Amino acid sequence: MTKNIIIVGAGPGGLATALRLKGQGYNVEIFESSNRVGGRMRGFQDGDYAFDTGPTILQLPNLYDDLFASAGLKREDYITFTRLEPYTKLRFWDDSTLELTTDFDKLKHQLAAFRQDLPAALDRWYAEETKKYDAGYEPYLSQPARSILGYMRLDELGTGLKFKPWETLYQHFWNAFQDERLVYALSYPAKYLGMHPTLSASVFSLIPYIEMAFGVWHPQGGFRALAQAIAQGFQDLGGKIHLNTPVKQVWLENRQVQGVELENGERIKADTVIVNADFAEAVQTLIPPAAQGKYTDNFFAKKQFSCSTFMLYLGIDKRYDNLPHHQLYLSEHIRKREKPFVNDSALDEIDPPFYVCNPTPVDASNAPEGHSTLYVLVPIPHTGHGVDWEKKAKSYRDLIINRLPLLGFEGVEQHIVSETCYTAENWQNDYSVYLGAVFNLSHNWLQLGPFRPPVRSEYIDKLYWVGGAVHPGSGLMTILESAKNTARFVEEDLVKR
Repeated sequence: MTKNIIIVGAGPGGLATALRLKGQGYNVEIFESSNRVGGRMRGFQDGDYAFDTGPTILQLPNLYDDLFASAGLKREDYITFTRLEPYTKLRFWDDSTLELTTDFDKLKHQLAAFRQDLPAALDRWYAEETKKYDAGYEPYLSQPARSILGYMRLDELGTGLKFKPWETLYQHFWNAFQDERLVYALSYPAKYLGMHPTLSASVFSLIPYIEMAFGVWHPQGGFRALAQAIAQGFQDLGGKIHLNTPVKQVWLENRQVQGVELENGERIKADTVIVNADFAEAVQTLIPPAAQGKYTDNFFAKKQFSCSTFMLYLGIDKRYDNLPHHQLYLSEHIRKREKPFVNDSALDEIDPPFYVCNPTPVDASNAPEGHSTLYVLVPIPHTGHGVDWEKKAKSYRDLIINRLPLLGFEGVEQHIVSETCYTAENWQNDYSVYLGAVFNLSHNWLQLGPFRPPVRSEYIDKLYWVGGAVHPGSGLMTILESAKNTARFVEEDLVKR
């Protein structure tokens, strides 16, 4: 008999899991409260302008090839990827700049201008990271989390020591380059893990290595089109997606999944339920209190969550074709070691670092001819830190608009046709993100691997979780790995029944 699987939420994790399970022959239905798929990646349209709302960086395109292939499909039949070179440009506190690229000759030429020994330092670092990637990605990032004792195997001790877990990410890059510009240029992705480089584990040096080794890509049509592509592949195989259909709760009997109960009171039977939603929010709203186990308000109050983000989505009646797709301004404040700079516990209203995505030069589908869109992101405190955005939003918006020339975006104010602003409250209220912490639980040592919420529910039979809060963590790359492991667990458990 064919098993029936329900997935709650059509974010990238839910969509990827659905496609894999549909490819394995299961009946799979997705129930999504929004009017379109993608979760935080769903994007939006404002007049003639289309915007991505979540991720803007695509790593390891082979993961998407593998995802579609798992269901007998070809990724290129659904979505096209464009490689970005250079993939990120950074401007530092001292007004120097660096363009990150997979072209090592160009990269080394820039580093030599910083200091003559840095090109050789880059070669040494890259060779060492290649060994770490080859030894560590598949067993630690791609595979399901193990028990604590499972990470203490003697035959893997040498591999574990290569990662120097006693080092912070800052120490790792300082030891390699002894130039703070390179330290923060390569360690800044830690911010999207909810960590400052001086607190983040050195294992995350694999992220800048992956970008340097395999490139950074852009899906044509934007990340909203990527979500639609995965959904289309799923539907082409007969999968069903119910939009505008919120789930009230997971239907349980004696801590065993029976299906889901919709907001309208209808109950839908299923052999397995997978929840693709913000974990901290969903476990407290979709699961009856008696079945939540340790995941209570008190549990989450003791955990460390990531920053939120202040977002400006701007439709502009001009083009910035001479400016890169991804740019970062790393201010002097990124180097500070004290609170609130290391934990984003207060709003930086003086010199905040910020990021701008300028997608139109490589993908003109988001704006009319001669126009463009800009995606501006500033790390800010999550809602637990009490910023009054009703009072602060306008002045903070003006601060950021006035700082855009730091990255070459001159005269933006007078060319704005469309403008949308998100604060931490939007992420919390409109996207159901706990505390508006868009990068979920931080990735400190006590919230990694076996200490992170597991894919397979600890308390409820036939319930699974997929997304950035469970192992291996936040980010599209890791969410795709989470989806692969979720589909694997479901297959294993359904075969046993």
